[in-house]
Amino acid sequence: MLGIVCSMFTALFVTRVIFDLLVEKKMIQGQIKMLRLIKEPNINWMGTRPVFFAVSSVLIITGLVVFFTRDSGKYDIEFTGGTSAQLNFKEVQNRDDVETTIREAGKAAGSPALETAYVNSVGDTGKEFEVTTTETNKTTSTLTLGIDATEDSVRKAIKKAQSGDKFSNLRVTALAQAGTFEVVTSQVNEELVKNVLTATFPEAQAITDPTVDEIVTNTIESAFGELLEKQSDLVLANMASLRITEDLASENPMLSNSVDGVKITCTLGHAATPLQINQRIKNLRFKPDMRDLVWYEYPHTLLSEDLTALPEDQAVTSFVYVSMPPEAGLRTLGQDEWTQFESNETRKIKEAASLATSLPRVTQIDPSVGGEQQILAIIAIILSLSAIVGYIWIRFGDFRYGLAAIIALVHDVSITLGAVVACFYLANTALGNALLISDFKINLGMIAAFLTLIGYSLNDTIVVFDRIRENR
Repeated sequence: MLGIVCSMFTALFVTRVIFDLLVEKKMIQGQIKMLRLIKEPNINWMGTRPVFFAVSSVLIITGLVVFFTRDSGKYDIEFTGGTSAQLNFKEVQNRDDVETTIREAGKAAGSPALETAYVNSVGDTGKEFEVTTTETNKTTSTLTLGIDATEDSVRKAIKKAQSGDKFSNLRVTALAQAGTFEVVTSQVNEELVKNVLTATFPEAQAITDPTVDEIVTNTIESAFGELLEKQSDLVLANMASLRITEDLASENPMLSNSVDGVKITCTLGHAATPLQINQRIKNLRFKPDMRDLVWYEYPHTLLSEDLTALPEDQAVTSFVYVSMPPEAGLRTLGQDEWTQFESNETRKIKEAASLATSLPRVTQIDPSVGGEQQILAIIAIILSLSAIVGYIWIRFGDFRYGLAAIIALVHDVSITLGAVVACFYLANTALGNALLISDFKINLGMIAAFLTLIGYSLNDTIVVFDRIRENR
């Protein structure tokens, strides 16, 4: 939308100003003669149809063959599931060196997915990078049934259980002890894993507590070690929470909009700025073991102990955290509801203050979610094409126009899709490096690009159709 507005502004206003200036300075006098590259264009385009049909057919078939014969490596983690991690270095690093180091570490760790990880620079400091890989953390639990069972029967039982479909990349391995199995899945919600196993096998002799193997985090940290900038524990020395009543709010103007919220006074062992504290709290959203935290519509506020605003860059060892539930001001929360809300907010502070990691943000997309996104993307394109057919059919009064437009769109998209996927074969070659070609992945941004391509292609097609209708 912004691009369209800028284009219209340039075409209608900037161009007019330039021409007015040229006329005023008498740089334009009389007629404006345009450059003609071809003086008398007389090309029989329709006569060359067989050639163009053949070329287009070859390109379309080649593009589709390249696309369908390539494995799931052509998709980014939005469609396959995977992990994205942010790296902050102490010193400036080269992106290619960072990527090479991670891939070598993945090979040493026996992770094919990490061997093909990609690294993108974040900002222009040269110290921040984002690693994207289809590798995911694994949750492991040992199940002792005490009865005859097979790996296949255990796997099927888990898949049939409620929420069992969320156990992506499920692997069941029989151990040496009879009736004992190791269950491994990409589902990192330990509580969900334990609940599903308990509900599926109520008569099991033993089910160990699930543990998460953070393979991506561990591999990256071992690869770079002390080169990474590490967040240290702020040491939460003291914390006291208080319910914000109307009386308390009337005494403190900064609390006037937070009635029925919580006021938490905190003391830290190590100083930190409000900006750093807020970033720590924000990063909790991306920790796999923090998914049960509830995030509310209204943002929290950090104040000084005397309930005045804190400068974002001022390091402090004490602050007041103020938060409120979305129902505040609409109804009075019951004691149990408020206690649950208060417990959720205090946990955020405890976890944020105790963060001690070299990777401030790690986001894992479950493969099952990635599959859903892939289906939604296909639906979006199909609906777009259907709407296009309907629009052109109504505009030109003939279904053939709509069908012709779809054929043109399939032509453009198929060739472009094949070209994008084929970049995999040119990546890391002399030609690919010279053209800055890498193994481009199909992600949500790429889908948006294809929809844009459809839009521009459709615009040209409609112009041609208008010309055909005028000639008739």
